[in-house]
Amino acid sequence: MRFRTPFARYWLSGFLADFGDGVRLAAFPLLAAGFTRSPTAVAAVTAVQGLPWLVLGAGLGVLADRTDRRRLMVIVDVARAAIIAGLAAAILARSAGLVLIYLTAFTTGLGSALRDTAAGACVPRLAGPADLDRANARMIAGQVVGNELAGPAAGGWLFGLATVLPFAVNAGTLGIAVLLLLTLPGVFRPISQPAPQAPGTSLAALRQEFSEGLGWLRRHSSVRDVTIAVGVIAVMDAAWFAVLVLYVIHILNQKPGMYGLLVAIGAVGGIAVGGLGPPITRRLGPWRSLLIAGLVMAASQAVLGLTANVIIAAAMLAASSAACVLFDMTAVTMRQRQVPDNLLGRITSLYRTALRGSEALGALGGGLVAAVVGIRATMLIGATPIAATVILLSWHHRGTATGRNAGGGLSP
Repeated sequence: MRFRTPFARYWLSGFLADFGDGVRLAAFPLLAAGFTRSPTAVAAVTAVQGLPWLVLGAGLGVLADRTDRRRLMVIVDVARAAIIAGLAAAILARSAGLVLIYLTAFTTGLGSALRDTAAGACVPRLAGPADLDRANARMIAGQVVGNELAGPAAGGWLFGLATVLPFAVNAGTLGIAVLLLLTLPGVFRPISQPAPQAPGTSLAALRQEFSEGLGWLRRHSSVRDVTIAVGVIAVMDAAWFAVLVLYVIHILNQKPGMYGLLVAIGAVGGIAVGGLGPPITRRLGPWRSLLIAGLVMAASQAVLGLTANVIIAAAMLAASSAACVLFDMTAVTMRQRQVPDNLLGRITSLYRTALRGSEALGALGGGLVAAVVGIRATMLIGATPIAATVILLSWHHRGTATGRNAGGGLSP
C-alpha cells in the first residue's frame, strides 16, 4: 500500500463522523415512533434527511471545487454537532416533537450533503492512483461499520437506556472528528482558483461552473450511466429500508431493540466485502461487478419480503449490505479515476444527488406503499426494477473491456 501518512487520520475522522451518524440514524425512527404509529410519518424522518440533495445537492459540488475541502468539512461538522446538541437539550426538557425531529433531520441532512460531497473528492489527494480502489474499500468499510454496524447497534442500545443518549454521543463524535481533520496537512485546497468575479457576474460564474460539470457528465457514458442506475437502485432500496423498523416489529415480531441489532448483523456482509472488494473487481472487471452486486441486492429484497424468519432476514440484510458495498466501491473508484480533480466535486455532487435524492423519494414512497398495501409489499416491490436496471447497464456496456484498467482502470 502506498497511502500517504495522513490517510489513517482522515479515515478515523470519517469513521467517527459515520459512527455518530449511525447512532443518530438508528435513534431517529425510534424517537419518531414514540410520537406516532403512522408508517408514513416514521418513514418521513429518513426521507427528510435526503431532501437537501433534491433541493441543493447538484450545486454543492461547485463549493467543494472552489473551497478548501477540509475547511468545509470542519465547518459542517461543527454546525451539525451544535444542531444535534440542541435536539438533545429539547429531549431533556421534554419539548421535542415531530416538527423538531423533522427540522433536525433536514438540517443535519444538509450538513451531510456538504460533507459527503467534499469527502468524496478528498481521497485522491491522500492515496496514489494505483491504490484508489483499496483506499475506497477502506473508507466504505469504515462507513459500513459506523453507519450500519457499530453505530446503529449502539444507537438502539443507548436509546433503550435513555432517549437523549444517542444524540449526545453523535454530537461528541463529530467534535472529535473535527479535531482530527484539523491535524491534516493543507492538501485539500482547490488546484486552481476560479478567476475573481465582479459581484454582478458571480452568480453567472457559479452557473457556468455547474454547467461545466453537468456537460462533462453528459459526455462520459460510463459515469453517466452508473449515475442513472444508482438513482433507480436507491429509490427501491430506500423504500424498504425506511420501514425496516416496522418490518422488524410487526412482521418478524421482534422488540424495537432488535432493529439496531439486525442492521448491525446485516452490515457484517458489507465489512467483509470492504476487504475482498478490490480483488473481486480486479478479477471480474467493473461492469460484471456492478451486475453481480445489483442482482444480489434484488434477490435479497425479494427474500426479505417473503420471509418472517428473523435468521433468514439477518442473512438477507448481510447479503444486501455486501452487494451495496461492492457496487459503491466499484462506482466510486471508477468516478475518481475518470473525472479530473478540478471537476471531481461537481461530478460527485451530481452522483450523490441521484443517490441521496432518490433515497428521499424512495423513503417517502416506501411509507406510502406500506400504509396502503402493507409492509411485505414494500420489501418486495424493488426487486424487479433493480435487476432490470443492472442487466440493462451491463448489456449497454457489454463491449467495454473488463480487464486491466477497464471502465475507469480499477486495476492498477
